[in-house]
Amino acid sequence: MDDPLKIGIVGCAEGTHGKVWAELLASEAGARFGMKPAAVWDRSSESARALAQAIGARAAPSANEAGEGVDGVMITELLPDRYLELVTPFLQRGMRVFLNRPFAGSVADAHAIVRLAAKHGARIYSASALYHTRAAATAMERLEKIKPLRLFTVTGPSDHIVFYLPHAIAAMVSVLGTGVSTVRAVSLKPMTDDRTRAADPVVVYVEYGSNASVGPARGVVQMIGPGATWYGFTISMFGAGGEAEPVHFEVTYDHLLETMAAFFRTGDEPIPPSVIIEKTCIYHAAVASARKDCSPVDVARLVRGGSR
Repeated sequence: MDDPLKIGIVGCAEGTHGKVWAELLASEAGARFGMKPAAVWDRSSESARALAQAIGARAAPSANEAGEGVDGVMITELLPDRYLELVTPFLQRGMRVFLNRPFAGSVADAHAIVRLAAKHGARIYSASALYHTRAAATAMERLEKIKPLRLFTVTGPSDHIVFYLPHAIAAMVSVLGTGVSTVRAVSLKPMTDDRTRAADPVVVYVEYGSNASVGPARGVVQMIGPGATWYGFTISMFGAGGEAEPVHFEVTYDHLLETMAAFFRTGDEPIPPSVIIEKTCIYHAAVASARKDCSPVDVARLVRGGSR
């Protein structure tokens, strides 16, 4: 069996995937993924030191030094606002980097990351755990029986816009593919004291373009909002040929971590950068629409590199 891959983790404070994954990968149960946290860094040096001591890793004195002597780097700071800044040195060194969802703090940053990777021969990967599911294949089989698709809904839990809206979008794209033309936030109101959380249920209207593989379908991506105890992700689809039985997505890190390990080992990008860009643009278009009195946002233009 190959030796475990050495991974640098940038962003490992409480609540981050970096901390959760580092603890899992360092455990006996996580050995099956073939990745070993070798260096960890966080803007809270105390958090990084505590995690490093607990899992037997090195606490890097800087974010850049978390990339020394490793096979790949995870960028997992809690919010994506600084992802471009954090990832730039690693891309300039031609490294393999995983960036947590939603990939970038803005559309401009997302395009800049992809350009940097291409310029320096680096490899990038970014995905929600909801993009890699067995349920997606089931949903696609059911979609085939009712095509052409007319309407759909993707429902997710929680009121956390930054964390869970990208999951719901990933579930949608994993089944329906890319080709979204327009997004409009019907209901997406952040709490006054926390921009990352929704004050009400989230409803985002999505239009696929006529050139999309799924056709000119219309649908809604929604989150049930504050105070809810239900947790899950579900897609419902309605086509000219009937109604598909709803599909409930499994929620597990296993498929994501297996894919991540293969990426770090081979350098083969599991998701084309164009798909990563579109998923990121859909998310930021929804947020932008909410800021613009819920007016429609042209996702296709954002994907091409246009401004909001």
